[in-house]
Amino acid sequence: MEVVLEAKKLMKIYNTGGRKFSAIKGIDLKIEKGLFYTIIGKSGSGKSTLLHMLSGLDKPTAGHVFIDGVDIHKIKDSELAKLRRQKIGFVFQSYNLLPEFCAEENIKMPLYLNRKVPNKKYIKGIMRRLEITDLKLKFPNQLSGGEQQRVAIARALAAKPSIIFADEPTGNLDEATGKKVMNLLRTMQQEFHQTVLLVTHDTEIAGQADKLIRLQDGMIIG
Repeated sequence: MEVVLEAKKLMKIYNTGGRKFSAIKGIDLKIEKGLFYTIIGKSGSGKSTLLHMLSGLDKPTAGHVFIDGVDIHKIKDSELAKLRRQKIGFVFQSYNLLPEFCAEENIKMPLYLNRKVPNKKYIKGIMRRLEITDLKLKFPNQLSGGEQQRVAIARALAAKPSIIFADEPTGNLDEATGKKVMNLLRTMQQEFHQTVLLVTHDTEIAGQADKLIRLQDGMIIG
């Protein structure tokens, strides 16, 4: 299958109080197009750090990340920002919705930033599938955690990115809502043929993936 994302000898070292801590230790990884991956490991194993470097949110201490053949940490910040807007969607555990904008405006924000006219039919379709059409004029502080997360997923899908990164998207939700959000994310991934990398500590959620990446002490162990 086609490789859409690749990491080579990826490392992240933090300096804390004059002491060095290796969060990620020389990871090599290939991600195939159109598959659903979960990254699992104990707290402190490096899951979120790895995800942030793979998505361009954080820079590695050493190593390379390639998205569609582009070494994303070797290009200019402006070029990286453009690549992320065009190819990447990110779902945060804390939702990261803009409080001064309603749900629909939050969903369309990546398109506004990319100076693209939203495809109204596509956006409406996403909102209908995620069951948030009736919430479109509500502001984040008027939404429940599950509703905010579904809006955040819609926002991640709005620009039709080729890769979706999700950092513990069910971490702040109750079990029932978390399962619903996970099922919706899986359904949307299959419908729009996207690649998903999802960080979780939940073994049940991890088991739903096409492929599972297990981290321990900053290294892939399986």
